[in-house]
Amino acid sequence: MTAALYAYSFLDDCVLLYPVYALMFSDADLSVTQISSLFVLWSLTGILLEVPSGALADAVSRRLLLWTGPLLTAAGFALWVLAPSYWTFALGFVLWGAKGAFGSGALEALVYEELAHLDAADSYARVMGRARAASLAGVMTATALAGPALAAGGYGLVGAASVAACVLTAGVALGLPEHRGPEGGGGPGGESDAGVGGEAGVGGEAGVGADCGGSDGGGSGGAGWWGALRAGVAEARGDRAVRGALLLVPAVTAVWGALDEYTPLLVREAGAGDAEVPWWLLVIWVGRRWAACSRGRCGAWARGASRGS
Repeated sequence: MTAALYAYSFLDDCVLLYPVYALMFSDADLSVTQISSLFVLWSLTGILLEVPSGALADAVSRRLLLWTGPLLTAAGFALWVLAPSYWTFALGFVLWGAKGAFGSGALEALVYEELAHLDAADSYARVMGRARAASLAGVMTATALAGPALAAGGYGLVGAASVAACVLTAGVALGLPEHRGPEGGGGPGGESDAGVGGEAGVGGEAGVGADCGGSDGGGSGGAGWWGALRAGVAEARGDRAVRGALLLVPAVTAVWGALDEYTPLLVREAGAGDAEVPWWLLVIWVGRRWAACSRGRCGAWARGASRGS
């Protein structure tokens, strides 16, 4: 399972369009206001689909959702390259937002349940940590290759490579094993993933107790999906803390992530050529990761020094 998981994580983020799609929007004569509206649409799609998609993950195969999601983004990226316009960009972001919602918590829940099936649940943190490392490697690889690809073949080549990466990701998803328990518990601690999970490292699945029967991801069909959704909505309406988390976590994640989307435009405005923009983004990205790691080491050193004194 781990080989397929790591390959999925790597390919899912090895998308050459990521560091340059803001440039593509600008080159299609979109204003900053129009580009901003696309990012807002992207964020709203993820927020609005978060709970329904989580309930759906309790009713159908999570492997199916992990297969469907990359194909949605592949379709969106193909539209961007073949028919660049504001409305195709908007449709692509809706598809991309749906992909994010479908995968929100589904991969973590699938991995945990498979490890539990193998009596290896204690290795969950280690396995997911390595999957996260594979994802970061995918980001670095795509960012490093985006510049040369853009210089060699323009947005057409970058888009084709991105669609291919998404299709490969979907293919790898079919190789992920899935064994669901009789109660459909999803994540660490037996939680379901019909809740306020986050895709980009802010995960966590707030369970709603839907029955998902079946040992191989079959689920309970439409009735199970509707029951899980109703239970989730009822819990959100009855608990202020759940309601606040449901709104706050996706919103903060979306806004924080959207701020990064303007960086390519700023780098170009500073005088970098289009093919150089991804390289500068890679420098910025590596610097942020290094700072985060250094902060962790310095914090550990400070705590040790305070205990020593």
